[in-house]
Amino acid sequence: MARRRIETLTDAEKALMPKCVEEWTKIGLSTQAADRPRAEAAIRQMYAQAKLKEPRIIWCGSPLSMALTRYVLTRPEFKDALGKEASVGDSVGDSVGDSVGDSVGASVWASVGDSVGDSVGDSVGASVYGQHDASWLAFYWYFHEIRLREETAPLGGMWELARTAGWALPCDGICFVSERTSTLHRDEGGRLHCENGPALAYPDGFEIYAVHGVRVPSEIVMHPEAITIDAIHEQRNTEIQRVMIERYGWDRYADDCRAEIVDYDERFGTLCRRVTPRGEPILFLRVVNGSPEPDGSFRKYILPLAPNLEPLPDPEDRNARLGAGQELTALNAVASTYGMRGEDYAALVVRT
Repeated sequence: MARRRIETLTDAEKALMPKCVEEWTKIGLSTQAADRPRAEAAIRQMYAQAKLKEPRIIWCGSPLSMALTRYVLTRPEFKDALGKEASVGDSVGDSVGDSVGDSVGASVWASVGDSVGDSVGDSVGASVYGQHDASWLAFYWYFHEIRLREETAPLGGMWELARTAGWALPCDGICFVSERTSTLHRDEGGRLHCENGPALAYPDGFEIYAVHGVRVPSEIVMHPEAITIDAIHEQRNTEIQRVMIERYGWDRYADDCRAEIVDYDERFGTLCRRVTPRGEPILFLRVVNGSPEPDGSFRKYILPLAPNLEPLPDPEDRNARLGAGQELTALNAVASTYGMRGEDYAALVVRT
């Protein structure tokens, strides 16, 4: 097959990008039940493309049960009963995807495809198999639609599988395939998030609980009233620990944790620190709002701070970190929430 190189796009081809992003984002985030006849036809097409015999197809309720089913059926005792059909071979998806990648990769100028792949990837996330392959399948689908039909044609089965089912594990003579997600909740940033139930769930009961993208045990979401100070301090994962404090309530935590006062500044607040039994610090700032409420009172609130001194990668994150090399002072802590150093923030406050 003659290879073609694409270095520029026409205006009409560029205009197709948003439609492609929208279509494949919906595919990746779909919670509709799998279309089993179409998915099975797609799997047979994938096997035919890889020049393998038609497989036996086994449906499972989630990727977890799919993996467990494969494990059970590929044990020696089941191999003897099922014969070669239960032996695990090379992934059909890999063999098809690699051949298409070699062909299209030589044809597409890398910078052209980034906007499609990255846009979908940001919304869907890059996982493996089925609907969760949407981020990279969208890239090839886009070029299939504009010019490279022959080069991308071998991906037809994988595109159809993504549109109709969840993950799949293609093996020699047998293919395990999962239902799609039945529940999916995200926050405004596209991260898995739900504060009163699973953020992601499958029909067989497999669930994932997450708060703003942090995967947590189910009890943290479902029973926040059971969270204790000791449990917070014993948690080894700092991201989960932060979620536990948020669920417990920062105001309540500040009152209950018996923190030491690191620094007090009548203008900028009280910097507090609680060192856990494992020697890890939890920092927060008690702040009094400089502007009075309608009733004349001054609102008090808590600013949680990250324990290290590196700048935050996300300036919108409320868990502000102190700027590198700065002392642990209330002024520097407040300044860090604005991405500034203490002396610069103090000078700004004086000027305004």
